[in-house]
Amino acid sequence: MKRFLVIETLDQLKVVSDALRMEIITLLVKEAYTGKQLATLLSLSASKVHYHLKELESQGFVQVVRTEEKNGIVQKFYRAVAYDFKVSEELLPSLSENSMLLQEAMVNHLRSSLTRLYNAPDESFMQFADKSKRAPAIAFNAEIKAPRHEIQQWLDKYHALIDELGDMEARHLQRIAAGEAEDTAENFYIVTVGFMTDERIYVSEDESLPDNYEHLPSDYKHISSKFVVKKKQEAQQDDDDSN
Repeated sequence: MKRFLVIETLDQLKVVSDALRMEIITLLVKEAYTGKQLATLLSLSASKVHYHLKELESQGFVQVVRTEEKNGIVQKFYRAVAYDFKVSEELLPSLSENSMLLQEAMVNHLRSSLTRLYNAPDESFMQFADKSKRAPAIAFNAEIKAPRHEIQQWLDKYHALIDELGDMEARHLQRIAAGEAEDTAENFYIVTVGFMTDERIYVSEDESLPDNYEHLPSDYKHISSKFVVKKKQEAQQDDDDSN
């Protein structure tokens, strides 16, 4: 299976900008399935799944990797042709004229991420275990009110950091090939979606926590700033005394 498939036509982009088809591709990235098996996994009719498989196959997203005969019927096993997709620069004019295409691309990123999230092992999310046993993880959303050019400058830095992740992987793979590091099944999966909007909802007159609570220690803030704990009794008593 290839690492990337380049989407070169608007028809390809439209075919893959569909929630169900992206779910089918996500399943076929992991392993080969027949249309009937996919229908069972998705709780859909076999005819509906076969229709979407044909659409995906016609645009080069999936292919038949093997066939098996069972009770006189030839079963086709489909597999995704690539793990991920890149959009050709030639389609950028179309993207600039059709906001829905980019919106769907972002939504599909999130949908495939949900599948990956629910399929990840439990130990990936034990962030309150001993620090030495925690797997790297981050969960974050925010609203940032700042000039567009400053946000773009920050995005340029962020893209550079993403490039660093690729360099990190290349170095690790070289060490594995040289026998200097162990090849494990662990991978760090990351998805990013950000956009400008005219709606601001994280606003309130009072940003403070209730009197009895405080934010978790900084060790946990890479997960979410929404976690809080009750203040220690003595700290609360000092507050009461001061009043």
